[in-house]
Amino acid sequence: PPSLPTNTMPHLLPHPAQTRLTTIIAQVDHGKTTLADTLISSNGIISDRLAGTLRYLDSHPEEQRRGITMRSAAIGLKHAFYRQHNNNNKTKTGGAGAGAVVENVVIHLVDSPGHVDFSSEVTSSLLTCDGGLLVVDAVEGLCARTCGILREAYGKELVPLLVINKIDRLCLDLGLSVVEAYGRLRSLIESVNAACAGVVISSVADGGVKE
Repeated sequence: PPSLPTNTMPHLLPHPAQTRLTTIIAQVDHGKTTLADTLISSNGIISDRLAGTLRYLDSHPEEQRRGITMRSAAIGLKHAFYRQHNNNNKTKTGGAGAGAVVENVVIHLVDSPGHVDFSSEVTSSLLTCDGGLLVVDAVEGLCARTCGILREAYGKELVPLLVINKIDRLCLDLGLSVVEAYGRLRSLIESVNAACAGVVISSVADGGVKE
């Protein structure tokens, strides 16, 4: 078989310090695959118009037919990471600005199933990745499956980032005002924080706190 020149390998395989492994976890139908489509479109792999309807990572015909993710799927995405230095020689992250240093990283994004029947796929993705995006529907709120995923992520020493999805449903489906929608979102964040605190407290009671 043809071989690749040695000088092309750094472009194909970035340094581990420039690589991140991130999984998307959530209850079924909370919008994981739509979020994955949106992130993929940011790299120009698919058009913005198709994001959310193409279900790019649901490559199996049965997944497309049923409209759910059944197996974990991954894709590598480029991301520009901005690091800024202040006067105390400390670094902080943020957008592009004066003194910002651009670091190009590759994020290997893993879209995992949300249905409980495919929980083994979620476990595998949590074991593989070093970070996670926890997607929660703004209307459906915190579900039992979401709490279970939080406990499992904590057990794998992951601290997922909360992504509140489908915020427009608060106004379109529920007819809430701006103030009412704000209160609903604030209550949702408090519920997630309470669930996380419950996971930690439960771990303390079981003697399983990690240093």
